[in-house]
Amino acid sequence: MSALDKLREPMARILRRPAARIAAWWERLAPRERRGISVLGVAILTVGFIAATSYTMNRIGDLQDENAAIRDALGAIAQHRDEYLEAKARNAVQEARIGNDPPQLTADLETAARGENVQIAESSERPAVPAGRRYVEHDMDIKIRETDLQSLTKFLKRVETGPRLVFFTRLSLKHRYSDDSGKLDVELTATAFERVREDKIKKKPEGPEKR
Repeated sequence: MSALDKLREPMARILRRPAARIAAWWERLAPRERRGISVLGVAILTVGFIAATSYTMNRIGDLQDENAAIRDALGAIAQHRDEYLEAKARNAVQEARIGNDPPQLTADLETAARGENVQIAESSERPAVPAGRRYVEHDMDIKIRETDLQSLTKFLKRVETGPRLVFFTRLSLKHRYSDDSGKLDVELTATAFERVREDKIKKKPEGPEKR
């Protein structure tokens, strides 16, 4: 005798008595009561079937909406792939311009000024500050006296298109009204970034050890 047969016999004995009681109870019911219980049972099954069907259809609708959203996202990625690759290439170029060494703002600005015949009257470098976990920001305030707009424009372009990533975050122009030469006094803030070496990136402090 198989294990299934051994299990079937005790289960049949266990279920035989409740089944007999239900059958006897059903036989004692009047025909009207039987019809009422049958109608109630059919109603319960119908409601359960409708609920299960409704849930299934809603789930199918949700899956269809999710699939449509995925298809739209994939279509957008494919449509803007060239733009993404172009932006990624630009970011790579900027990363290369930042480098791992501290920026030489004084030397870069002086070199650009000499190239465009611009005189830097004053310069003051601010303390370096963290810019996220991967970078350190360096800022330098400079003052330029008696320059014309064309020379200033060329100076700004030479600095921002140089080999190192330097750009200006503040620009203030003052016109000299004492003469008609069109000369300007300019105050600027030049900003550059330094990438922190991986071995110097500090890990987040861990919380106090639980005892």
